[in-house]
Amino acid sequence: MAIDLARMEPSPAEGASPALAVVARKADAGAPSSAISRLFGASLFSSRGASLDDRVMFTRQLALLLQSGTGLVPAIAALTEQMRAPAMRAALTKIHARLEEGHSLSTCLEAHPQIFDALFVSIVRAGEASGEMRESLMRLASILETRRRLRSTLREAMTYPLVLTVIMFAVVAFMLIYMVPRFGHLFEALGDDLPLSTRMILGGMKLVGSRWWALIPIAVLAGLGARSLWRREATQEFWDGLRIRLPIIGRLHTEAYMFQLFSAFGLLLGSRVPHLGAIEIVRHTVRNSRYAGFFRALETQVEAGRGVAQAFREAEFLPETVKLMVATGEMSSSLDTVMLQLSDHYREELERDIRRVSTLVEPLMLLVMGVVVGFIATAFILPLFRLSRLVH
Repeated sequence: MAIDLARMEPSPAEGASPALAVVARKADAGAPSSAISRLFGASLFSSRGASLDDRVMFTRQLALLLQSGTGLVPAIAALTEQMRAPAMRAALTKIHARLEEGHSLSTCLEAHPQIFDALFVSIVRAGEASGEMRESLMRLASILETRRRLRSTLREAMTYPLVLTVIMFAVVAFMLIYMVPRFGHLFEALGDDLPLSTRMILGGMKLVGSRWWALIPIAVLAGLGARSLWRREATQEFWDGLRIRLPIIGRLHTEAYMFQLFSAFGLLLGSRVPHLGAIEIVRHTVRNSRYAGFFRALETQVEAGRGVAQAFREAEFLPETVKLMVATGEMSSSLDTVMLQLSDHYREELERDIRRVSTLVEPLMLLVMGVVVGFIATAFILPLFRLSRLVH
């Protein structure tokens, strides 16, 4: 479905105030092109430097202290005493010292990218420029709490499959370490009468036992080769495309990326960060080449004065409903609200699909566990029956 954008209004980024333009330039300067503190680390559910729980508590309580009229310096001092995580406590101690020297909060946070990423720093900086620090922190805390809830949902969904996996490996290890040495010599008396499964297990264990020293350099070389291959840009692009095309996991990745991008973009726009500054920050945080390329195209469109909706309309992977909502939001000057609505939609889809996948994984894991354990058990039971017949 084509969207008529002939009467689209100019992008709000063009009319950004000089003060906010300075904010965007500072935010961009604080975002190195390498791995700028990702929106959620390697995935939606990881964190670096400090836990997501620590950052949620810090953000929420700092907003509440500022709302009560507490000064910034005593508020940071109180939160420093309250923090139990060593990394977070050490960072806040340094931040408190720099605040007393007269530095701004955003500048202090920027010195700790392992804990406070570019998105966090940009929201705080925009709040300082607009005088709405408390409101900016409350919005940021809401997004962080949503991510924490999603991570908790994933952990709950994957707990049972992980337990089954551990049990399966424990059973297999017990049978290979305890059963094979005890029955191996006895089974060798059968010679070629051994079942194929038994010969495979005995041959593998014998190879490992007699040539274990050769496996070490092979494993090292394989690891170095895989590491070198993984660092290539072509490999990264292939993997980025593969993990969003996989039948089930791909859908989860897509929904996680869409939630990440829309929530960050909406939060930045709602904090009055100019369009170009917000696009640059989000582009550096995303860890998928397809979505990073989309934001590069988006940045080009905005710089050319064609607005955000044009790039969304040209993105083939986006649904038509998303394109229409973005076009409507831009024309009505409510793009930040539309972005947050889209992030809520993809969050709900992600939560629902995580639970749906967990219901599929559990019986699948039981099936795999039964096949693997059954294969090893059969490899020992059949020879025992044949030995019993020979004895009688």
